[in-house]
Amino acid sequence: MAETVIGTRFKSVFVASLASMSISYVLLLTDNIVAGQFVGDAAVAAMTLVAPIMTLVFFLSYMVADGLAMMFSYAKGKNDREKANELFGMGVICSVAVSVVLTIVFVAFDEKILSLWEISPELMTYALEYYHGLMFIAAPAMLNIFFYTIYVAEGEENICVQASIAMFVVNMVLDILLGWKIGVIGIGIATTLGNLVSFLWHVPYLFSKKCQLRFVKYWNNREFAQSIFYSWYHSMDTLWLALLPLIFAQFTLWRFGEHELIVVTVINSLLTLLIAIYTGIVDCLQPMVCQYHAEGALHSVTKTMRLGITSTIAVTLAIILFGMIFAEFLPGLFGVPREEILYSDCVLAARIFLPFTLFLGVTLMFSNYYIYIERLNLGAAIKVLLLLILPSVGMFAGMYGLWQMWLGVGCSFIVALILNKLLTRNKFGLLLIDPQAMKRQFSFDVPAVKENFPALSKALEKYFSRMNFVVGRKNFLTALVAELFHVYAARQEKIFQLEISIIPAENSMTIIFRDNGSSKNPMEQNLSPNLRQILYNAREKKYMIDGDENKFVVVV
Repeated sequence: MAETVIGTRFKSVFVASLASMSISYVLLLTDNIVAGQFVGDAAVAAMTLVAPIMTLVFFLSYMVADGLAMMFSYAKGKNDREKANELFGMGVICSVAVSVVLTIVFVAFDEKILSLWEISPELMTYALEYYHGLMFIAAPAMLNIFFYTIYVAEGEENICVQASIAMFVVNMVLDILLGWKIGVIGIGIATTLGNLVSFLWHVPYLFSKKCQLRFVKYWNNREFAQSIFYSWYHSMDTLWLALLPLIFAQFTLWRFGEHELIVVTVINSLLTLLIAIYTGIVDCLQPMVCQYHAEGALHSVTKTMRLGITSTIAVTLAIILFGMIFAEFLPGLFGVPREEILYSDCVLAARIFLPFTLFLGVTLMFSNYYIYIERLNLGAAIKVLLLLILPSVGMFAGMYGLWQMWLGVGCSFIVALILNKLLTRNKFGLLLIDPQAMKRQFSFDVPAVKENFPALSKALEKYFSRMNFVVGRKNFLTALVAELFHVYAARQEKIFQLEISIIPAENSMTIIFRDNGSSKNPMEQNLSPNLRQILYNAREKKYMIDGDENKFVVVV
C-alpha cells in the first residue's frame, strides 16, 4: 500500500475495522461451537433459526447509524463541525428510542415470533432458550453499532478495536461458563453482556480533551427522514442477508429435510465471515468516500476505491485458500460427528461455495460505492440482485442435488458482477467518474520535506499549462501552494505525508491541504507577510482535525 495520506488513513481504518469485524465473527462462531460441544448439533440448528432475529436488530441498528454517519461525513467534507455534532446527538436519541420499542416487542411476542417455524419440539425448546437470552440485546447492540460507526468516521477506530476486544473477552468467557452451566440461554446472555461492555467502552472518550464530538440535544424531522433514506439503501444488504439464510433453510427443509439444516449453518457461517470482512472494508470506504465526494475531490475518491477493491480481492483470496485447505475440519466445530454423511456434505458444500465469493466481495464494494456517491437506485439494484434475487434463483439448482444447490448460488455472484458492468458501461466506467472532470483537478501527495518542492513545482506547472490559466491566476495559486507547502515542510517533527488538491469550480477555486502529521493549524504558524496577505484575501479558510488526518481548506 502506497505511503500517501489516503493510503495511511485507509490502512489504519482497514486494520482496525478488519480486527473488529473478525472479532464479531469469531464470537458468532464461538456461540455455535460452544452450543455444538456442550449441547449438540440440534442446538446449533435451532440457533440458526433464531439468528435472523439478531440480524434484524443489526439491520435496524444500521438503519439508524449508516445514514447519519454518511451525513456526518458529508458535513465534515463541507467543513461543518456544528452540523456533524447535531447529527451525532440525533443518532444517540434515535438509537435509544428504537431499542426500547424493540425490547418491548421481543418480550411481549416471544413464542408468537418463533411459532412461525414448523419445527420439532426439541428444536423449539433450544430456539426459545436462545431467544430468551437475547431478548434484551437491542439497546446495547444498537448503541454499540452507532458509536462504532461514528467513531470510525471520526478517525478514532482504535477505540473501536479496544471495545471489540473487550466484547470478545467478556463474550467468550461467559459463552463457555454459562453455556456449560445453563445451556443455550447462557450463550444468548453472554452475547447480550458482551455488546453492553463494548458500548460502555466507547463512552469515556466523549469526556476527553481530545474529543471533538459533542452530544447536542437535537432533532430535525427532515434530516431524520433523509438519514433513513440513506440508511435504507446502505443497510439493505443486512436485511437481504437476514432473509437469504431463511430462504436457504426453507428450501433445504422442503427438498432435503431437517437433518440437512446443518449444511446451511456451515455455509451461512462462511457467508457471515465474509460479510463481516467486507463490512470492515466498507467501514473504511464510507467515511472517506462520503467526505471526499462532498469535497468534490475526484482523485481522492478514486484512490480510496482502488485501495478498497484491491484489499477486498486480497483478503478474499486469502480466505478462499485457507477455507479450501481447512474445510475438512469445519463441520466438527459445529458438533457434526465425522462418521455421519452430513460431515462430507458440509465439506463439499464449503469447497464448492468458497471460490465464488471473490465475485461477491467485489460486486458488494461497488454497490456500496454507488450509494456513497448518491447514485442510490443503482447501488440498491446491484445489492438486491447480488444478495437476494440471483442467489435465490441459483439455489434451485438444488433440485438436482445438494452440492448443485451451492454451485448455483456461487454462479449467481458471477452473474451479478456481469450485470454491474453492463449497468455502468455507458456511464464513465465502474466508478462513474467523468475523466474530463477529473483531468481539471490537481492532486499531489508527497512527504512534507523541502526536498520535494521541485517535484511539486513541476507538477503544478504541468497542471496550469493544461488548464490554460491566465498569468495572474496562475501566479496567485502557485504562490499560495508554494508558501503553504514550506509552512508544512518547516515543522520540527517526524516526516509526514501531505496531499495537495486543487478543485476548480465555476466562480471559485478550492485548495485542500490534507496531512497525517500532528494537529497544527497553518494559520497559527510563522507565516510570511506575502502568505498572510494571500490568506487574508481568501473567501474562506478553515482547519479541521480528525483522528487520521488534518485538513486545511482555502477557497479563493
